[in-house]
Amino acid sequence: MAKFIKFRVANATTLAAGGDYARDVLVNVDDIENVADAVAVAGGVYTTIVTLKGMVGLSDAAIANATIGGRILTLTLSTSAIAAGNPTAITVSQNMPSQSIVRALTANPGGVAASAQLSKDGAGLVANNQMYWSSAIFSSDNTL
Repeated sequence: MAKFIKFRVANATTLAAGGDYARDVLVNVDDIENVADAVAVAGGVYTTIVTLKGMVGLSDAAIANATIGGRILTLTLSTSAIAAGNPTAITVSQNMPSQSIVRALTANPGGVAASAQLSKDGAGLVANNQMYWSSAIFSSDNTL
């Protein structure tokens, strides 16, 4: 089993522009607690939420008001490596983005990192579009 899962973020943002630029994101497999898919009703934006182990303090202004939360990685999908493009509704459960992460977690790549490679959208046919990770945002949330 690999020690890291690699997400290749493909978009047109450069490092010089800052923010969520194109890059490889590595996540320690021991830090992954849960993986879930989400689809926005308006617009059909697909995201995958990876809940990471460990807690973080979100507020320390006063001990009475302090909250404790967890870390999450939100991955957004696109059908283009350089522009935003919402995938066609995925109709094959094995092609859901979360399943590519599960396959990477259980893979035996013979190396340190296993890539979470996405499938095609829609029914996963040759005519359908290849999906890409277009964004990877780490954040903290106290509702976990």
